[in-house]
Amino acid sequence: MPAVCLLLLALTVSGCATFQAALRTSAALEGAGYQGVNVNVATGTGEPAGGLISVAYSGEPTSNEQRDAQQAEKIVWDTFPGRFGAVAVIKDSGGCAGPVCATQSSEIADASYAQLAARFGPRPHGMDSASPAEDITVPAWAKVLALGLAVVIIAAAAIVLTLVLRRKPRRPDPPPRPPGPPDWPGLKYRAP
Repeated sequence: MPAVCLLLLALTVSGCATFQAALRTSAALEGAGYQGVNVNVATGTGEPAGGLISVAYSGEPTSNEQRDAQQAEKIVWDTFPGRFGAVAVIKDSGGCAGPVCATQSSEIADASYAQLAARFGPRPHGMDSASPAEDITVPAWAKVLALGLAVVIIAAAAIVLTLVLRRKPRRPDPPPRPPGPPDWPGLKYRAP
């Protein structure tokens, strides 16, 4: 049980590190004059290797959409630790009229890591080798303990499954006896 807790803690802290990296990049964007900033990191199936960093904002520092999108990409390039697959810049627009609100999101720029490297050159020192979760390490003893615990759980499940499947079926109750003649033993009635 302690191994499972340690593993869950390591995964949680790793997620927190990515969250902190997104917050740091968001703060840098807000400091540059972007408003309503949201930085999201998406990983998994269908995403580029290393993940997709989505930067969404509702207000930009200038009125030049393309220049502002490139500046946002540059801020991600300079502030987000670790190697990522791509960046997408999204402009949110809309507003409210009384109790009704409507928003629209439009992707105004996207670039792969290679495209950003060609455009901006090398990243600041240590940013590629850094990782949002680089300070998180799981000790070897915890890995061995988690593996041992997993083996014990799988073995116990296999034993229980084997016992359940090999258990002899219970014999059914015998069918009830059909009614007999009236002169069965113990009856006082005799036929004439």
